[in-house]
Amino acid sequence: MTIIRDFGTVEQALAHSLKNLKEEEVKSATGKSLSHFRKCSDPDNKDNIIHFEDAIQIDILLDRQGLGTPLLSTFIHTIDKKRTESNQEFSVSQSLMQIVARIGNLSDVTEKALDPNSQSGINLSKQEKDKIYKALKDVEGKLSDLKKAVET
Repeated sequence: MTIIRDFGTVEQALAHSLKNLKEEEVKSATGKSLSHFRKCSDPDNKDNIIHFEDAIQIDILLDRQGLGTPLLSTFIHTIDKKRTESNQEFSVSQSLMQIVARIGNLSDVTEKALDPNSQSGINLSKQEKDKIYKALKDVEGKLSDLKKAVET
């Protein structure tokens, strides 16, 4: 049975990430099996929650494969969302740090899309354009936050 995960959650990012990893590499990096992490990706399974160190190791494995750091991106997005929900003011330094992280993600997404071995080679596919667009919008959003922080 397919488990439906909410968009933008750690469980969704983890489930998607596991598709790109092999049992041996996960076991070597974390000491835990893919099966364990599949349980962690089930939002209804409160007994199995991914540990922060394991999330870091999984992101490192993915990053080495050129697949970015989806768990870190999800953590950052979740924190940003919670800040916005609580109406906390962003400091200029926080905004700059977030912009730098988003620009790094935009750079990674664009570099992967332009790789000759990517989905459409040096031409951009619709899916690749969409990923670049989303990463660009994320950067623009953070620039807007910085502008607001500076104006107040």
